[in-house]
Amino acid sequence: MTKITSMILLMGSVGFMNAQVGINTTKPEKELTVNGTMKTSGMVFKKPMEKLGADENYTFIIKSPAPENKITAYNDTFVPNSPAPINIIQFKITCDPSDKDWVNQFDTKINSQKFLVVISSFGFTQPIRTSSGDWLTPVPQIFAYSSGGTWKLKADYEGFSPASTLPTGEWTLNLLVYDRSYAKEVNSTQDLKASTTGAAAAPLIQ
Repeated sequence: MTKITSMILLMGSVGFMNAQVGINTTKPEKELTVNGTMKTSGMVFKKPMEKLGADENYTFIIKSPAPENKITAYNDTFVPNSPAPINIIQFKITCDPSDKDWVNQFDTKINSQKFLVVISSFGFTQPIRTSSGDWLTPVPQIFAYSSGGTWKLKADYEGFSPASTLPTGEWTLNLLVYDRSYAKEVNSTQDLKASTTGAAAAPLIQ
């Protein structure tokens, strides 16, 4: 009888407790605060998600791809100069005066093993023309490619150039740089053969 009574009293006291519990800390900030590492087989989040307080910050946590397969974290407050999951970088590149619009290779020094680079937008400071037909609409070749472990940039109006009387042109290239831990790269080569239409053999992502 004593054991049963004690259990009832304990359950009653737990039911009315409105306390904060700390593990490895004497000053818990929430109902449960863990100062250290934690392992769990699952986690359920409250809906709607609770908003952060004015003095609270966030951390991204994700598993990095193979072969590392480890948990990585990002918090801009803890490491202000560290790369974010998605970074916006702008390069302004002045061209060779002899060509005025051609950037054959510009090394960004961005590690292509760690990051993915996409050119999101561009601009060029000078109008361009071709001596054989001013009515032609120029289409620039602008892309980023990986070579030698870093991302390189190419920008050129092939077959066109600013008039010789104009100053040397300047490209503005805006890059989206993704941490490979947070992004997936999918490559696919398709051949339409004798047709103008086609379709992928299978969805690359779904």
